[in-house]
Amino acid sequence: MIFLNWLDLVRVIGAGVLLGIVVGRIVVLRPRHLERLRPRVWLPELKRMSVRRWLVLFSAAFSVAVVSLLFSTVVGWLLQLFEVPAVSPEDYPFVTLERDYPWLVLAVVNILPIFEEWIFRGIIIDEVIRWRGSKFFAVLISAALFSAFHLSNPGTYPGIVLSMFPASLLLSLCYLYTGLGGAILAHDFYNTLLLAIAFLTG
Repeated sequence: MIFLNWLDLVRVIGAGVLLGIVVGRIVVLRPRHLERLRPRVWLPELKRMSVRRWLVLFSAAFSVAVVSLLFSTVVGWLLQLFEVPAVSPEDYPFVTLERDYPWLVLAVVNILPIFEEWIFRGIIIDEVIRWRGSKFFAVLISAALFSAFHLSNPGTYPGIVLSMFPASLLLSLCYLYTGLGGAILAHDFYNTLLLAIAFLTG
């Protein structure tokens, strides 16, 4: 069973409330962001996609996931080498959940990317491009915010930002070139591969 102390609760709730306020304000000002989640918007596009386009999308997303995982592994190894803490396995709730409820974790890590990509790529990248007119700046901002948001997880330290940043950069680029669906798929593949490796090596 996982018990969070008050500081962990403040981290989780505080980050969630802050993100909710920012995203809520943006969505109120520009409701088209919310429209992207409605099936009547994306379902017709899915039905029109050819098999070839599906294969291209899946292969691009899988490639981004594998390269992201390699970069994250290298950065994680360097952090360990220089004794920079990123995650405390004893305090990180997903370690316990993964051991006790692996199918629940698999479901969670494949549902969360839908909302994470919608917020950190779909909304933030589009809004920064609209504000600054720079895709480069939008990718950097999105990657930095996404990486920093992981500090809200119990058992994480500032090193997690460095560990997540390369994968976040690649997911941001994936969004620009394949759209929201491609970024969600890449994120799903990344999480699933990470879970599979942890399961096989644990």
